[in-house]
Amino acid sequence: MAALIRVKPILIARLIVAPREAVHSIGTFLHFAPDACRADAEVAGLINDSAPRDLLAAALPGCPSRLYRALDRAGDRVRGREFYRRVGNVAASPFADVMLEAKTIDDACLTYCEALSAMDPEVAAIFAALRDRYHAEFANSLVAFLRAYGAVGENDLRLPPRAGLPALVRRLTRALGRIPAPDPGFEVPAPYRQITSTDELQRLGREFQNCLALHHWGAAEHHLRLIDGSGVYLVADEPRLLVALHRVGGGLWVLEQCAGPKNEAPPEGAQAALLRGLAANGVKVLSTDPQTALARLYGAIRRQRGPQDDDLNEAVIDEDDGEEVAA
Repeated sequence: MAALIRVKPILIARLIVAPREAVHSIGTFLHFAPDACRADAEVAGLINDSAPRDLLAAALPGCPSRLYRALDRAGDRVRGREFYRRVGNVAASPFADVMLEAKTIDDACLTYCEALSAMDPEVAAIFAALRDRYHAEFANSLVAFLRAYGAVGENDLRLPPRAGLPALVRRLTRALGRIPAPDPGFEVPAPYRQITSTDELQRLGREFQNCLALHHWGAAEHHLRLIDGSGVYLVADEPRLLVALHRVGGGLWVLEQCAGPKNEAPPEGAQAALLRGLAANGVKVLSTDPQTALARLYGAIRRQRGPQDDDLNEAVIDEDDGEEVAA
């Protein structure tokens, strides 16, 4: 730009009073317009003699006319070539309106518009209307998961006008409830029965007033465990108990919870009877999950030897049998 001003100093006066949208249009022209490759005197003359809208159109042919006014919200300074390239790409995309109506056109805005282009089309359409950058990718991931199970109905993602995020979440939760829990691979002992859907798990979580209801942080993990079979959930009517079993691999399970409403402790002997029934049906239940077991064992060694000596892979002499632990 300095070279252009040297050959045509009058540009200084024009640029000083130019609105932001004009400054950005000139910057875009210099980055992309074929005529910007001419001699400095010719380019300076074009900028001085042309309307900024025409310069923008020459740089980004076919861009919507609204883009010129929208550039008023792109900041006070001319940006680099990559910024205007992204602006042009978004302006030519189905999500141009998201950018053109944004309060600020910046890198975050462009990243959001680009992300919409890569999303499930129905999810992208919803969040283009909601203007909710934070939750769009979460919803897109959940919809991809539901589609993998064939659980998204024809009208699930067609929201009524003015419907917001709560309406979408309700529909996705209903879709999740349509996925049946897989066969646990063992017979459930009486008086328990298997909970066969997240819809039922949600209802029971509310009834029992415990952490399995989805409004609690961490409840979603249990719902997805039910679907992929890594968690099995049982309920009994008499006594009223809710049971959570977690598969830890190798045909082994851990009893995570056996409790009544409001996490009341089970009646005396109820948990022992459950474990006996599971064992009789061939279910191997560990008293502690392997992750906790490993952490506790390492914790014990760390307390004995001190925090500075925490690498058991180094060659040491075993205190019990005298064998060397190889590095």
